[in-house]
Amino acid sequence: MARAPRSFEDVERFLREMPYITAKLHGEKYRFMYQVYASPKYREHGKAFFQGVNVRYHQYAVLLSGKLGMPVYFIQGMIYIFVRACVHYALFEDEEYLKLQLGAIRTSLRAFMGAQQREPTKPPTGKQEETTMMTNETRAAALCRWGG
Repeated sequence: MARAPRSFEDVERFLREMPYITAKLHGEKYRFMYQVYASPKYREHGKAFFQGVNVRYHQYAVLLSGKLGMPVYFIQGMIYIFVRACVHYALFEDEEYLKLQLGAIRTSLRAFMGAQQREPTKPPTGKQEETTMMTNETRAAALCRWGG
């Protein structure tokens, strides 16, 4: 979380930098884990490990929700896509896959921002999110920044 975006405006920096930082810092470890958890002998250990990861990602989403003014459920989904792209890049250094995934995230963010201008955020349950949502000024600035 030390390098996590501090505001919505900081998201682009995070998307540009983190895949490469992740590959440099953790690529070797990820390749080893990939080999171990792919083995039938350690599959259950891998499943248990990733259950803990899912809990941590939810906690990150809760923390980021207040900073970014976005609902937890949306941020958590974006985290999963982003982490998958970073891990894949760290494993295989596949720049094309990374760019496509980051493009999908940016497109989702632009769509989210456009929807925010039309209607306040509501999670799938229909209840209003308890975190502070973006102001109209922040939405407008973000749409310009994200090319929307």
